[in-house]
Formats: sequence, C-alpha cells, structure tokens
Amino acid sequence: MFPYGIWMGGRQGRQQMELRQLECFAAVVEEGSISAAARKLHMSQPPLSLRMHQLEAECGVTLFVRGARQITLTEAGNLLFRYAREILELETAAGADLESLRRGRRGNIRLGLISSCGCRELYDGIRRFHTSHPDISFVIREGNTFDLQEDIRENRIELAVIRTPYRDASLEHITLRTDPMAAAGALPGTDDEGPLPLRALTGFPLILYRRWESLQREALEAAGITPDVVCTCDDARTALQWASEGLGTALVPSSILALFPDLSARELDAPELVSSIHLVRKKDAVLSESAELFYRSFRTGQYKS
Repeated sequence: MFPYGIWMGGRQGRQQMELRQLECFAAVVEEGSISAAARKLHMSQPPLSLRMHQLEAECGVTLFVRGARQITLTEAGNLLFRYAREILELETAAGADLESLRRGRRGNIRLGLISSCGCRELYDGIRRFHTSHPDISFVIREGNTFDLQEDIRENRIELAVIRTPYRDASLEHITLRTDPMAAAGALPGTDDEGPLPLRALTGFPLILYRRWESLQREALEAAGITPDVVCTCDDARTALQWASEGLGTALVPSSILALFPDLSARELDAPELVSSIHLVRKKDAVLSESAELFYRSFRTGQYKS
C-alpha cells in the first residue's frame, strides 16, 4: 500500500529496504522455500530469488542457508523476520485505520480476545462504548493468553483480554471479572444449591481444560479423588462441547458457560481454581485515541452495568 521504505546503514552508502522486499522475505520464511513463496505471491521463482539476493546485499549479511528443498534462517534472518512481521502488521493496521477514516469513522481499536472469553462485563462495556462512539470500529485478533501477550509486545494489537495466571511485568491491567471454576454436564444430585464441593465429583468422568490441568488434578487429589479423565483439550469450548454430548463433566471457567446456556452447571467450591479476566495494555505504550478512550472507559467504570 505504501511506496516507502526503511533506511539502513550509517552515513556512508545508506540503502533503502522497501516494504515489497519485506513482504517477499516474509513469504519465503513462512512458506519455507523460494518456490512455494513464489506460488503464494503469484510470481515466478527467478525474480523472487533475485530479490532475496538483493536484500542480503543491502543488509550486508546472509539471511538464508539454502538447502535442496527448503531454506533455513540464519541468526540475522531470524532477527530481520521478527522486525519484518512487525512492520508489515503495522502497515496493515495503518491501512485499515486510514480506510476507516476515509469512510467517516474515527479509527479502529486492535483488540485481542481469548477464545474462552464469555465475560459479560466485557461485552456490556463494549456495547455501551459502541453506543457512545459508533464511529469507532474494532479489529479483533483471537488466540490464547500467551499468543496475545506476544501480539501486544510486538504491537500487532493495542489491547487484549486475557486470563490469569500469566507472567508479564511489561503489562498493566484492569480486572474485568473474577472467575470461579465450574463443573458442567453430568452433575451429582444434591440438595445444596451453593458451590459444589470437589469431593462430590468422585466417580464422574472428567473433561479437563489443559491450561488448568495440573492445578485441577492437584485440587482433585487433595480432595481425595483419583481423577477419571476421559479427555484433556486446549479450548474450554471443546470441553463444553464434549460435556454437552454426554461424554463427561467439564471443569471450565464459569464465564464461558454463557456459550452453552442449556448445559447443567455448578460453580465449584475450590478457591484455588479461581482465575481473573484482565483487559491489558503495554505499560507506557502510546495508544491510538480510540484505544485510549476504550481502555479508560473500563478504568473509570464508565460502562459498567
């Protein structure tokens, strides 16, 4: 989209690296070979190979070790790829923001969301924010907590909604919800309507959410239960889908139960299995005006129910 480049080198013999070169370089890395990248870019192989040789000459380093079937990045190649990916992501974001402004909007908020986010507090806030600022749109990137932490560090997104536990001193956060763990699916019949003791799950086939698996097993064993685990999965939605098919009892964060409203569920009496949902930003980051407005609205409680 932009015909500009980035300057490299000192005062002597500066070279300009163009965005098109970076796009070609990223394609070669992602596809694993010149030939595969050429097909993806809809160009022939010799011009692409020439571009890569020119890029190495401009950088003054070897970026690839060329094998018979695929390329391997050198240390310099890995470094350039990290920057290339960030530059291209920012170029895409800039294009989207300019297009948004062209259409009369004030811009986009680049927001990351975990897949297990059925957080009512978040969506109530988004709905009220959108009512107040209908000229601001959202560009959503989905992933797990660790993927989104990386995305925010690399400036691919400005804000993210992630779940504890995580370790990242570079982030500041607003707590949107404290989320107890719940059992969903087949449940023991009890007269008590309060939180379900873990020991009540004795003998029930269990479906565990992998991120919490070790903590869940420890808590179950501390309650005197030897877990009968029929499935361990990477997504809480998958755990609930299995439970809805009658394959076991899923142990998942309670906020995601809203995605399966017809599934029987009870919160667990297990304080060691409580997590929180955070809206995070990089500390001291300069956000777009739209993202700053959105983040500040949650900090001040402007859009709380």
